[in-house]
Amino acid sequence: MALMKEQLEFLKAMHGKLKDEPLLPDDPMRVQLREELSDADPVQLMATEIYFSGDRSTQFFSGFSGSGKTTELFRLRRNLEADGALVLYADAMLYLNQAEPLVLSEMLMVLAGAFSDAIEDHPDLGDQVAAESYWDSVCNFVNETNVRLTGVDADVGWVSPGRAVAGGLKAGVRIKTEIKTATTFKQDLAKFLSGHISALKADVDKFITDAVEAIRHKIGADRNIVFIFDSLEKITGTPSGWNALIRSAELLFTAHRDQLELPGVHAIYSVPAWMKFLAPASMNMRILPTVHLWVYDPDRIDDQKSWDMLRTLIDKRLGPDGEARLFHSGETGQRMIRDLIRASGGHIRDLLRLFQETLLRATTLPIQETAVRGAINATKRNLLPLSLEDAVWLRDIARTRDISFAEVNDRTIERASRFLNTHRVIYFTNGSDWYDIHPLLRDEIARVIDASAPDKPA
Repeated sequence: MALMKEQLEFLKAMHGKLKDEPLLPDDPMRVQLREELSDADPVQLMATEIYFSGDRSTQFFSGFSGSGKTTELFRLRRNLEADGALVLYADAMLYLNQAEPLVLSEMLMVLAGAFSDAIEDHPDLGDQVAAESYWDSVCNFVNETNVRLTGVDADVGWVSPGRAVAGGLKAGVRIKTEIKTATTFKQDLAKFLSGHISALKADVDKFITDAVEAIRHKIGADRNIVFIFDSLEKITGTPSGWNALIRSAELLFTAHRDQLELPGVHAIYSVPAWMKFLAPASMNMRILPTVHLWVYDPDRIDDQKSWDMLRTLIDKRLGPDGEARLFHSGETGQRMIRDLIRASGGHIRDLLRLFQETLLRATTLPIQETAVRGAINATKRNLLPLSLEDAVWLRDIARTRDISFAEVNDRTIERASRFLNTHRVIYFTNGSDWYDIHPLLRDEIARVIDASAPDKPA
């Protein structure tokens, strides 16, 4: 039976409420998952470290795909501002090319440039603090070295990156744009700067120091200044460039960690979660785990508190009237909701998408069980196919609740990262770190392994 227009409009409104996007701390749809379920609230830990660290610190924060990193960073910003800190925020994806390895010289420029942009965008600072954009400052730095860069677009007609160009466009604006693209100009600039890292770092530190002094002159000397540089974990590289990406990230966040310190600033970097397999303990990464719907025991007994929190999340998204209209009353409707929650494996993004997919498949109100089964099967198909090698590896993870490598190398890290980001493998913490496989894969893994076994003699 076809749905009436009013029913379709209702389903559309409910579908919109299930959108997967970062929520501000005071959003009525937000659920206090991390505050209630974590052994220690990661946001509170980061805030406390800032409080204990004088006027500067460097922290690394991460989580696998769909774990809610940005929502938690928004909560951190709100809490820090409530405590009197001035918080500047920048999204790395506005500055860096997602497909290219991380380069120290480029990162130093981007950090100072993003810090400069965040000052200009802050409602309490803006032009009153930022006398010069760092994008112009770095042009002056390069220009003063008397280096001529070639390969720049002919229509712009630059001789060096420190010179203003046609139509009043400043070279700094062009550098900011070119960093996101793979151009000859960018390659020439990176090649030049790689030989002047110490001087570039000194130039960046001077710019940050001067900016911090100007900020403190305006807001007071006793307030912490925090810079959140989000989305670095979205640097994914390319299939052919994965090895280069891993090596560059390891070099940047471990060997060159001191270069990421900003004078007078508490810096927080959102970094790739697979750095967990490479980083020394001194890096002290804080990683958001998945909500553990089951506990660490052989029978995977349900963790009722986690179930209740995800049930509350759905209640807040749909509202009591919306939920009552969507799902059958009584046990049938409750079972359908439980089946969708279980099929998510505890991933918030997958949970929201499962409910959205169910609404897309609805042909009646209340929704029929066929729509729920269809949404769950569609999610399972996205986790497949599995090779025999993958199935054996996943079976071992399910048995040991751990990821073990015969050798930690680019291939094993890429594999672990891919399986964790696609949610075939799930990362948990409750008491200690542990792993498990997605619940929708348990039967499939056994099927793939059994199908490969030699036929038994009659």
